[in-house]
Amino acid sequence: MTLLADLKKEEKILFGLLVAFFITLYFAHLSSINSILTGMIVVYSFFIGSLQDKWETLKQRKYIQGMLLFFLVLVISTLISDDVARGFHHLKIRLPLLVFPASIGLLSLRDEFKGKVLVTFATLTTIICFLCLVYAIDASDFFKRPEFLYNDSLSYFIRQQSIYVALAVNLSIYIFANIIFFKRSSHKFSMLIAVLFLYGISYLLASRIMFALLIFATLAFSFYYVIHKRKYLEGITLLLGLGIGIMVVNKTMPKTFNRYKELGYTSFDYKSMGKESHYNMEITPDQWNGANFRLAAWSCGWELVKVNFLKGVDLGDKEKALTEKYQEKNFQFAIKTEKNVHSNYLDILYSVGIIGFFAYLFSWLILPFISALKSGNVLGMVFILTFAIAWTTEVYFGRTFGVMLVGFFLPFMLIDENKKSPL
Repeated sequence: MTLLADLKKEEKILFGLLVAFFITLYFAHLSSINSILTGMIVVYSFFIGSLQDKWETLKQRKYIQGMLLFFLVLVISTLISDDVARGFHHLKIRLPLLVFPASIGLLSLRDEFKGKVLVTFATLTTIICFLCLVYAIDASDFFKRPEFLYNDSLSYFIRQQSIYVALAVNLSIYIFANIIFFKRSSHKFSMLIAVLFLYGISYLLASRIMFALLIFATLAFSFYYVIHKRKYLEGITLLLGLGIGIMVVNKTMPKTFNRYKELGYTSFDYKSMGKESHYNMEITPDQWNGANFRLAAWSCGWELVKVNFLKGVDLGDKEKALTEKYQEKNFQFAIKTEKNVHSNYLDILYSVGIIGFFAYLFSWLILPFISALKSGNVLGMVFILTFAIAWTTEVYFGRTFGVMLVGFFLPFMLIDENKKSPL
């Protein structure tokens, strides 16, 4: 009740909808309920404030204009596709890129309300990750089959791919860390425990790019805290804790480092039908792994870009074009496993061309970052940079969980109180 005590009636309703949205978002089998809740959030947002207020806000927030323009590019690309029906399928998945900027993105919310929403999301993420771990421990027959504690097996309980859950874990750690170091709260110790737990979960989820980003952010923040804030003891303790944690994991679960050893095997042969590597098996040069596969897929994607530079192959035809390129290369492994290009940037570039790509960069990265920078929104800038890095190795706009996280959080993190609102 304390969480809702100082919220207004309108805020309580929106808060309740957002909590239900976060919970159902995590569970893949609740996707239909999540879609209904998304619709309810969008509709309710239009009852907050007048249409005139929203129009004025839209004129002020250039990045929202850009987001709407980028979605228009996707619509046009769909309509001129040879396979329009397939284009609408892709457009449906990307609807959060329209509905959240056009609803949540046009609100003006109190910082207190935003803070409660963020810490609730981080708390729910921690609880759900704990449930995933408990389920995985049980599935492992109490560690007799440790492979159930790692990668996609760890997130099997919620039927979500580990790489998308890893992004949510990173965001949650940032939220908790922001409160621990820069806000007043009586729950800092419990948040610190949650952060330590989520660090371990991040490693076990085995998203190399997200875990590497987490380590880099930790090191950068430690140096900042030591030098700028002169918090020598806290900074050194943070680094020691990180080092000890890595040593413990290496000692107790040495095979999990195979996921990172794959980075040493980057050569590839398109015609190879070698097995896909797994952390629980010996790494050999003839295998397909996360590193050499991406290099091969990126090469195929870039060849499509060069041939269709201006307008791309169009949204509805992107899968067919990529499959044909795989066939041209005799890349049977990618065809049989139905692999995409594994890069949000390349996927957009070869789908909608250079014009659509620049619309994407400006609307979802450059303009939002400038807005966060001007307002001193450090947490918002960290979120944006995290999304930007995550998009390098995965097609986040092609999965509901990924596109929902981006579509909601990027506009939400940039909301300020410059404009008066009923909330």
